[in-house]
Amino acid sequence: MVNNSLIVKNAFFLAIRTIIITLISLYSVRELLVILGIEEYGLFNLVFGIAILFSFINGAMISSTQRYLAYYIGEKNNQLLSDAWNISLVLHFSIAIIVSIILLSLKNIILNYLLVIDLKYTDSAFFVYYCSIISIFISIFQAPFNALILAKERMSFFAGLSLYDAISKLGIIYCLYFFQDVILEKYTILYVISSLIVFLIYYYYCYKVFNKKIQWVVPNLILLKEMFFYSGWNIFGNFAAVAKTQGVNILLNIFFGMIVNSAYAVVNTIIGSIGSLINSITTAINPQIYKSYAEQDFDRNILLINSASKFSCLLCLFVILPILFNTQYLLELWLHNLPRYLVDFVQVALIVMLIDCLSGSLMTGIQATGKIKVYQIVVSISVFLNLPLSYLGLKIWGEPLIVYWVALFMSLISLGWRLYFLSCLTKFNISIYIKSVLIKVILVILSSSLLAIVFSKLIYIQHEFISFLILSLAILLGLIFSIFLFGLCSSERQFIFSKINGYLK
Repeated sequence: MVNNSLIVKNAFFLAIRTIIITLISLYSVRELLVILGIEEYGLFNLVFGIAILFSFINGAMISSTQRYLAYYIGEKNNQLLSDAWNISLVLHFSIAIIVSIILLSLKNIILNYLLVIDLKYTDSAFFVYYCSIISIFISIFQAPFNALILAKERMSFFAGLSLYDAISKLGIIYCLYFFQDVILEKYTILYVISSLIVFLIYYYYCYKVFNKKIQWVVPNLILLKEMFFYSGWNIFGNFAAVAKTQGVNILLNIFFGMIVNSAYAVVNTIIGSIGSLINSITTAINPQIYKSYAEQDFDRNILLINSASKFSCLLCLFVILPILFNTQYLLELWLHNLPRYLVDFVQVALIVMLIDCLSGSLMTGIQATGKIKVYQIVVSISVFLNLPLSYLGLKIWGEPLIVYWVALFMSLISLGWRLYFLSCLTKFNISIYIKSVLIKVILVILSSSLLAIVFSKLIYIQHEFISFLILSLAILLGLIFSIFLFGLCSSERQFIFSKINGYLK
């Protein structure tokens, strides 16, 4: 019960943090589009995105380090916990150096031959590229500190620092109004400085609270080898995911130019913002999944995996359904001038995201076992196939929306592979997952979508904003009804009613 209460509290902190960050992020994008213009905004995301193509290493290293730290916390093995921390520092620093050297050596090939950039933006592109290398170095070396805070489940601090990061970057955007020229370059410099400040705060907190500091000691060679190969396979998997995102961005640039890149960047901002909200559940539960596996409490481990998968998808519906039925209005309210293809991009991307929500806790369950080699090879190939299939689709049909339909198909394939591997590596039962998660989620989606369609036909008020509010409220009420009717089991309904009664009393 203590662990369950901690999960709820952490999920609450992360959800509040994410909602605020989402609002700040969406507003920031609108302001950046106004200040930089569509072309310079597209250029920043395209060039910064090439360097961030290597951020797959950062995500892989955070999940790898968090797994080992949380695992040894669950085992209550302080010596191996200390060894894992020291090894993670060595690995992250080494990888940060290697990635920086690779990016510097490839700069001419990437900027002069790979990307289609207007000649008048050549100098700006090189400047943004150099700054992005510094940003990547900081983010990779920051990963152990992120992982330690997550493994220790100090979500309130993590949420607070994330809020500071978002607010500081919004402040940077307002500073741009005081500049007259080379605004893109100045924005990039301030962006990197902001990232450096966040890293220093992370370091100070870990040093003061956990007594963890940067120190170079002789590592545990056996554990070093294990963590190196574990991280290596995670890097392989994350490379496929980032290659899918940034590779498709490059394909769209080659086929359609920078205007479509702007639309793609806006979609990624929307998906990233909503994804952060959904991840508040899995981020809160992940440490408990690792620890329950380390403690060999497999019943609780599987219960957490199934619950996180179901509730992540249901929470996602609360955000996605109102957007799907009001996409054009919301985008015009937000951005005023919409890049071409943006509405269609957003709608299909949201459906893809709904499928991917199911996979988050499944991936954590597989990571907890430590046996990820074959899994990463198979699933990474499945994810990476988005790139060649998108290229073929663009060649044949010549429509940019095809990249999202490819992503939709491959997300379903990847979900199937994750279920298969989790069942092979643990006591996870696919048939129970289908009954307790998939069928319930599908029934909720079908019934709530049907109700939303009926509401959209019946509700019409001439004032657009009032119409949007009433329709969204009707959709959310219909979704709540569908979740209570189809999405929850009897024990979950009883738990919710008991909590409501307690609050009313």
